[in-house]
Amino acid sequence: MNRRQFLQASLAGTLLASCKSAPKKEPPAGKQDVVVLGFDGVDPRLLESWMKAGDLPNLQSLSREGGLHRLGSTSPPNSPVAWSTFATGRHPSQHGVFGFLRRDPENYLPGTAPYTIRAPRFKPDGYREPQAVSHRQGDAFWEILDARGVPATLLFVPYAYPPPEMKHGRVLSGLGTPDLRFTNSSFTLFTTESTDSDRVAGGRIVRLKPQSGKIETRLEGSRGPGGKYLQVPLRLELDRKNGSVGIILGEKNETLSVGKRSGWFPLRFKAGDVVLQGRVRFHLLGVKKDLKLYASPIQLDPNMPALPLGTPSDWMQKAVEVHGGLPTVGWVHDTAAVNAGVLPPEVFLGEVLDTMEARADLLLREMEDNFARLLIGVFTGTDRAGHIFHRQTRDPDGGPLRKVYRAMDRIVGAAKKKMRPGTRLLVLSDHGFHAFDRQLHVNTWLESHKWFRRERPGSEVKFLRGVDWKKTRAYSMGNGQLYVNLKGRESAGSVPGGNQRKALLESIRERLLAIKDPVNGQRVVSAVYDVADQADEAVRRWAPDLQIAFSPGYRSSWETSLGGAPAGEALADNPKAWCGDHAASDVAHTPGFLLSNAKIRHEDPSLVDLSSTILGLFQAPVSGPGRPLLG
Repeated sequence: MNRRQFLQASLAGTLLASCKSAPKKEPPAGKQDVVVLGFDGVDPRLLESWMKAGDLPNLQSLSREGGLHRLGSTSPPNSPVAWSTFATGRHPSQHGVFGFLRRDPENYLPGTAPYTIRAPRFKPDGYREPQAVSHRQGDAFWEILDARGVPATLLFVPYAYPPPEMKHGRVLSGLGTPDLRFTNSSFTLFTTESTDSDRVAGGRIVRLKPQSGKIETRLEGSRGPGGKYLQVPLRLELDRKNGSVGIILGEKNETLSVGKRSGWFPLRFKAGDVVLQGRVRFHLLGVKKDLKLYASPIQLDPNMPALPLGTPSDWMQKAVEVHGGLPTVGWVHDTAAVNAGVLPPEVFLGEVLDTMEARADLLLREMEDNFARLLIGVFTGTDRAGHIFHRQTRDPDGGPLRKVYRAMDRIVGAAKKKMRPGTRLLVLSDHGFHAFDRQLHVNTWLESHKWFRRERPGSEVKFLRGVDWKKTRAYSMGNGQLYVNLKGRESAGSVPGGNQRKALLESIRERLLAIKDPVNGQRVVSAVYDVADQADEAVRRWAPDLQIAFSPGYRSSWETSLGGAPAGEALADNPKAWCGDHAASDVAHTPGFLLSNAKIRHEDPSLVDLSSTILGLFQAPVSGPGRPLLG
């Protein structure tokens, strides 16, 4: 039975079990005490609306057992922060993850906040292997339970990276796992179409000379000796008449017709004695006029991963390979390719649904295996589809996102059918969603108030390069994170601490809250939260001084995220296909949701309560600010 047949059979069983005439067959007793299903970025407003319309019968049924609650998120309500709170039962001020990025106050450069990925280094004096180092403070609840001998299985839990090594558990890493270029996710497009650039955000474009027959080219991996990219030869055989392309890569070859996706091609990038193994698959988007061949981000090879993918290794390898060849990169749904106009939205939607189905297959098989007392499975397709299709939720049919929510509902129904008697079920999302129509260039706005200064008027600023730090008092990087250029913390600090810093922050807060969009008169900023002053001393150095919480429809700009400052007006339209967001929204307006098959004690549950709740269900000691939500 293949993956699609397995899941369809499971889902069909769920429907049969719901019929009044069908006798109820209980699964045999087993170990599963707690099952947690996470669906990243599911918005409770959309959920409630589509439940009411009858679209989500399994979630509706579950809500009658324990009630549907809006789940308080984190500030800011984005995945690295929220899932770190889920894991540790600590607030961001304690676990130290304040966003996707954190700036280094020594050089003002951005780095990833939850962890650091160090690419391999090739030097005359030796080779340094790639490394992954976590920055999150505090123990995850599954680590506490593992120390008490509780077997757990973690499937794709976001930002639990590098994956924990558990004596009694199984782990397959999720969001946070890099590709073999040691980036978040980086695609390649091979095309004969003329393009403006060979580099786009999140990918590379390889321009090929128009030919009717064979094309010899190369696929690039990570940087090797001398900073040059490691490469493998790729041969393409075009058949425009029949609308197909033959792909020859290493020892594998496959012919694709337009609209079809290939299987996995194994890759070996060599530099002397060093071999980095990966795999890639292709999607043929066009060939009759111009060749357009999309290559996925290069995945880590589960049989010889350059960085950890999970434990134990023999189970991880079988889990990835047996289930149709699962992608291993954490940012599995390629939003960057959609933003770049490379991947059509309908192809992206198909990839989202296919990956959700594959991950559900693995989840259901793990439930049948009856290994774990705690099973956690997280699906990120709901969030990525929200980013790309949120604008279409205004359509009468709800657009493609409604299809993704229906897939979520089917997964919950299939999992519920597989559960052992007495198992507690928690279904949740970490945050909600909003439209993202307009963006604020925060550094450009700071410049208009003389708090930010370029080295030369009108000059380009990227990655906070080209900034006159002697005359800059505040700057921004990331999603709504704002920093004082503080003496004694920043290497080129200009603002003394104490009252001068406090007065500057109050002035910035007041003016941020007063911003009105000249296009529609709406208030741009909902709230401004203190962060560094609330943070524990161990993580305060990395904390922003303020977190800007934007009103629905607004976010800090794409350029601001990486320390940019475009010249011109501070407010602009969002030009990307990525039309929904939450990363810098107000936590007060961006809750997730929580469902359970048991009554929830409190009417105002929060993400910080989940760790205490799950520890309590296993009679483990509970500490921290969270409250147990279940008896």
